[in-house]
This record gives sequence, C-alpha cells and structure tokens, in this order.
Amino acid sequence: MKFIRTNYVSLIILLVFAAGFYVRATWYGDLRLSTANAETDSYISASRAPLFSWRIFAGQRLFTTNLIFKMANDAANCPITSYGKPGIGEESERAAQPCFDRIALLQNYLSIFGWLFLGWMLARQLRNPFVKIFAATSIMLFGFTPQIAEWDSVLSPESLSLSMFAILLGLALEVVLRAASSEKPFASRADKILLAVLVVWYALWVFVRDVHLYAIPVTLVLIFPLFFLKKFRKARPLYYASASLLVFFIVGYLSARDSLRATRFPLMNSLDVYILPYPSRVEFFKKFDMPEKEAPDYKDAPIYQAWADEHAAKAYAAFLITHPGFVVTTLWENMELLTSDFSQPYFIADEVKNRKTLLTVGEMVNPDTGAVYLLTLIIPLAFFFQAAQHRTPHLSGWAWLAICIYGISAATLFISFFGDIAGIRRHIQPSVEMIRLYMWIFLAPFFDLDLEKTEIINNGQ
Repeated sequence: MKFIRTNYVSLIILLVFAAGFYVRATWYGDLRLSTANAETDSYISASRAPLFSWRIFAGQRLFTTNLIFKMANDAANCPITSYGKPGIGEESERAAQPCFDRIALLQNYLSIFGWLFLGWMLARQLRNPFVKIFAATSIMLFGFTPQIAEWDSVLSPESLSLSMFAILLGLALEVVLRAASSEKPFASRADKILLAVLVVWYALWVFVRDVHLYAIPVTLVLIFPLFFLKKFRKARPLYYASASLLVFFIVGYLSARDSLRATRFPLMNSLDVYILPYPSRVEFFKKFDMPEKEAPDYKDAPIYQAWADEHAAKAYAAFLITHPGFVVTTLWENMELLTSDFSQPYFIADEVKNRKTLLTVGEMVNPDTGAVYLLTLIIPLAFFFQAAQHRTPHLSGWAWLAICIYGISAATLFISFFGDIAGIRRHIQPSVEMIRLYMWIFLAPFFDLDLEKTEIINNGQ
C-alpha cells in the first residue's frame, strides 16, 4: 500500500499508456500494412548506395532514410503493390508488401515508443500530480490519433521525422533540465552518456530530411551564450557536443551541395511560382547573374540549370531576407494550408476501428487553427521574461529549451514552406505538427508552476 501511495501518479500514467498502447496497436490494423507514394521509388534508389561511401550522404536522399530503405532496395524481391496517388484522386488499400512490411513495422514501433517516451519524460519534469497525468495523456493522444498515427503506414519520411523528433525532445528535456539544475553539468557518467545519446540521435534525425539540417545552427546559436556562464564554460562535454553538431552540419551542407537535391528541383519549383512570373522579382535575381529570359522554356535550358545549381539558393535566401512583405503576405494568403488537418491522403482507412471517434479526439489535441501560431509565439517570450525575472535554474532550463525548440520548429516550417512549392502540404506537415506539439509540451510547465505557487500560498495561509 505504501508503494501505491508513493507512486500512484506513475501507476495512473502507466495504466493510461497501457490503454493507449492497446488502442494504437489493435485499432489501426496490422502494423505491417503500408502504401507507397510518389517519392518512395527515389528512397529505394538512393538506398542502394554503398554504406561506407560519400554517396550514402550525397545521393538523392539522406543517410538515415537510406539506411532504413536498404531493407527494401531489391527490385525483384521487394515489389510495390500498394501505391497512393492523391494528386489524381486515387487512394489505395494498404498492403503487407514484401520487404516494406519491415519498414512499416519499424515506423510504427518508433512512433508508439516515441510518443509514450515523450509523454513519460515530460511528466518526469513536472511536480503537480494532475498536470503530470494530463501532460502525459495529451502527448500520447497527440501521437496516437489518426492525424499522426496513419502517417506511420506511408513509405515516406514524415513518420520518421515526427516520431524521431518525439524521442529527441524527450531526451532533450532530460539532458537540458538536468544540466540547468546541476552545479557541475555533464560531470557525472550518466550525464555524459545521456548527452552522447542525444547528440547521436540528433544526427540521425537531421539526416531524415534536408530541412532538419537548419535545426543545427539554431541550436549552436543558443548554446554559445551558455559558455559565458562559469559552470558551462567548464563543461568540456558540451564543447564536444557542439563540435559534433558543427561537423554534422558541414557534412549535411556539403552533401546537399554535391547532390543538388535541394536546388535542382525543389528550389527551382519555388522560383517557377514565386519569382519567374514577376518581372520586378526577376530584376532582383539578375543582381545574382540570373540569365536573361529568352524562351518560354528557358527555365529548362542548360544555362539556367547551371546558374540555379551555383547561385539560386544564395539569391533566393537574399530575396526572402530583404522582402519581409512578400514572406508575410504569402504565409497569410496560405493560412488555410497552414491550418489544414494534415490527415494522410494516400490510403483508404476504412479498416481503422472507430476512426470517426479517433479523428474527433485528434481534433482536440491537434487543433487546426491559426491561434496555435499566435500561442506558440507567446510561449517562448513568456518563458524568457519569466526566467529573466526569477532566474531560477529550473525555469532557465525550461526557457532555453522553449526558445530552442520554437526556433527549430519555426525554421524548419519556414524553409519547408518556401523551399519547394511542389507537394507543399506534405512537406510542411512535420513542421506544422512540431508547432502544434510545442503548445502541449510548453504549456504544461506553466500550469505546473502556477499550481505550485497556489499551493505555496495556500499552505502559507
């Protein structure tokens, strides 16, 4: 009985997780079922690069997805039998496809573990019993409802991007808040191991999608001020971690440049829509030596291709930085897209039990409203001012993490949105969901601190 009284909150959370696990593992059908989309073939092809070669990084796809799709890169023995084509209105039935069934299982296992792990790690950092249970439950529901869970059956990187991010965020909560509260951060063996695991997992997540690469500069910029604090200045493991992240960024940047995967098609798609139809915008790009338009199909001409490979990324970045009006108006005009429910469009989900109920619950924890963007802008600002006012280690750790994760989420959304207009809904889905998840993660400590203050006041009275 004493054990139950002492650990009743953890036991309740485990019971909630057990119920959620049962629903997630049984209501969505066989976890081996999957369907391909228009880009699956490119992941299969890229995964054929030798494991210990530059091509495994600098191919059409990235290192982590190349590793995973090696399970299904045998054209003869791994045929695609389910192919969703929402662009022409053709949804498919999921199938247990040879070889791809292992990828589907991996995606589902990572997702189930990732959302339960994040819910548990978040609850660990909170004090109020009600807030702990509510936070763990909301995170589980976020990942287990169809708006997220059905993507685990799609053979593309959206599932990996989100489930691996959930694990990354769970690790970051533990590492950052332990370091913030410690007089000698990263001094113990356990702290060093946790930091090493976080850095390795961060690298694997970065090499799922090109856009993840830009999370590294955000993180490094926020790590740099820590070295002005004496306790972090003496934390040698933090130097090693920062150097590792810098190396990962260099590898990612060079591999993207060598493969042209970010400029040859995605960036040119955006230029076709946002720049080339507008003479005034074309004039700006001519400052970066963009060739003259001489024929209707000149964007396919070798001279334009050569210019795009070398200069388009720099020119487009300069354009976005110097034209904030264009950025704001374009985002505003596409707010309907940014507030989509992002349900997968690739396969018919009739076999999912009680799907209407699950979708309704999903709408509660995955709100498709523009208010999310306003709220997630306010949260890191509130954390910053609270931390500046009170200057407690625990609150400072939360503030640092809130600013960092917001920066990563906003940066990846911005680059996903403007980086490739083709398939934009699917490309921005992980980043939009990261922002929606952000709301649940960082509202929890606010509720926790507020209830703690109320309890202290009541006890004082």
